Amino acid sequence: MRTARNLLVAALVVIVLTVAAVPLLNVAVYTPARAAEAYVAAIARGDAERAFSYLSSPTPTATMALGDDVLAAAPDLPRDAEAETISTSGDRAKVELSYVLGSRPQTVELSMVKLPPAAGLFDRWAIEQEAWPMLGLEVSGSSTATVNGYSVSAGKVPVLFPATYLVGSDGTYLKSKTERVEVTAPGDSSTIRLSPEPTKQLQEAVSEQVKEHMQECVRARTLQPPGCVFGYETDNEILGEVKWSLEREPEVSLTAEGNDLELTPATVEVRIQGRYRDIVTAAEHDFDERLSFVLGGSVVVRSSEVRYEPRRLGDVTVM
Repeated sequence: MRTARNLLVAALVVIVLTVAAVPLLNVAVYTPARAAEAYVAAIARGDAERAFSYLSSPTPTATMALGDDVLAAAPDLPRDAEAETISTSGDRAKVELSYVLGSRPQTVELSMVKLPPAAGLFDRWAIEQEAWPMLGLEVSGSSTATVNGYSVSAGKVPVLFPATYLVGSDGTYLKSKTERVEVTAPGDSSTIRLSPEPTKQLQEAVSEQVKEHMQECVRARTLQPPGCVFGYETDNEILGEVKWSLEREPEVSLTAEGNDLELTPATVEVRIQGRYRDIVTAAEHDFDERLSFVLGGSVVVRSSEVRYEPRRLGDVTVM
């Protein structure tokens, strides 16, 4: 019984001492400045999940660039972080954070907010972000890009600070030079415009789709092949089916137009044969016409998918 009583007394003493030490620990250890330094230390280790625990931020619109893999692959992460609490007012504080990113010293003022205490006792401070740092990715002809080598959707991409990001397009169908972007503060926002060049694989994929489209069109047996950009117009009555054939195939190449990838305009010639009844004389005749038009269209690349959308430029000419 005495042993149990002694253990109970000892436990009570530990609890009393811990509670008594809480105010001192909150002043000396669990401070806004220490929280800011702990956040940067997590970033420096590439530990995105740990870094999140020191952030008070809105729910991100996308998380593709917020993972450990993307962060750990950054060419530059912060080092030599030091923080100083400038002011404290209730549940809010201001901290001046200094660190080195790459070869350049950086200093940023952070707003800190107190979170519910850990274990019900110890203060928890977090960096208050009203909005996530953003990379605005605009990619000609594509809906995707790469951040530190990992594929993300183009548009506004939330990221963590401080870090350096390599942004580019390194897919099967589109490749571009890599842009280097430093994100140094919570409010940073950068727009990166990429104009990737089509690869040989994309050229081949589009050529195949253009070929399939034209072959499908000339298999039609009507004056206006459905879904096609050409047709034959006449006031005479067509007797039976007509026959189309491809006389001159388009030469396929690609051109960047602003944020779009376009098929370079190419001349196409088709032939239509059939029989008609003259609307005036009612006489029946065979006809054999060659038509010429300029084929264009847009090319959309979505991850591993290529889609060609045909478009005719100008009128169809009867040769």
